[in-house]
Amino acid sequence: MDIKNMKVSIGIVIAIVAQAFGVIWYIAQMDSTVRNLDTTVAEMQESQATVDVAILQTDFLNLREKVDKLSYQEQVDLAPIDIAIKELETKVMWMMDDWGPKIDAEQEEFDPSNLEEALDKMESRLDDVETTNALIDNEMRTIMSDHGGFADVLQQINAAGLLPSGEKRTYGGYGQ
Repeated sequence: MDIKNMKVSIGIVIAIVAQAFGVIWYIAQMDSTVRNLDTTVAEMQESQATVDVAILQTDFLNLREKVDKLSYQEQVDLAPIDIAIKELETKVMWMMDDWGPKIDAEQEEFDPSNLEEALDKMESRLDDVETTNALIDNEMRTIMSDHGGFADVLQQINAAGLLPSGEKRTYGGYGQ
């Protein structure tokens, strides 16, 4: 094909040039629209971020107030417990001051090699305690029996109206 021999009508060239300008104009309009939309989206994101930050700050302040209220209430509720714990700690320290040296002394005296001898001593002490307990029980029965007899005598005196003050008392019920 020879370009010199090509005959192109002016109408076709004008139509092609007009379409080229139309495409360029359309692309320029789309570019302008996209830039406007980018700007609008950026502004909306910025305003939404500002609103989100404000909401988060408000939520944070509300939560902080609630935590402060709970902390105060916890202090009010736990104050008596803290005082009781401190009192118990003080009492335990006093007991440790009293009993600590005694416990330490007993631990120092204990020799595991003499375990059999220590067990024999403990059995002997236990036997003594059991004997003493049996004697105490026997004495208690005797005393309660005497009280029961004395109650009978007092009831008879009371029934006879011989009490000096004239008072009426109830006797008995010992050991029940």
